[in-house]
Amino acid sequence: MRHRNPIMPLIFVIAGVAGQSAAAGEPAATPAPGEIASLAELPAEIRTVIGPDVADRGGAFAAGCVSSNGEPHSRFAGARLDGDTFQVTMEYGGIAHYFDTLEFRRVDGRWVHVPKQPGQATLAQAPQQ
Repeated sequence: MRHRNPIMPLIFVIAGVAGQSAAAGEPAATPAPGEIASLAELPAEIRTVIGPDVADRGGAFAAGCVSSNGEPHSRFAGARLDGDTFQVTMEYGGIAHYFDTLEFRRVDGRWVHVPKQPGQATLAQAPQQ
């Protein structure tokens, strides 16, 4: 074919740039004051309530119902410390993939889980892909 369509190479270039991961072109965002980016930064009392089989933020976990490599079915999504209150967001895999935020308060120098009150929202459905 003698005449080429100049649009096709442009489409491939745009698609290639859009497919690059954000980490390849940008430095990792620094956490805001009070933001916790890793399970290791949480107090031991909170990690005990969350449980041992939790992937760290950005780590591999079974987002679906099947765990082919033995990955955990939950993942730490982030946390925020505001005075004597910790809000810890967890991501849970499976057919009902969802996020949930757990609240902890400092009572007498210890971090205590605050159960949700009746009528308080418990689940945040993940966006459909």
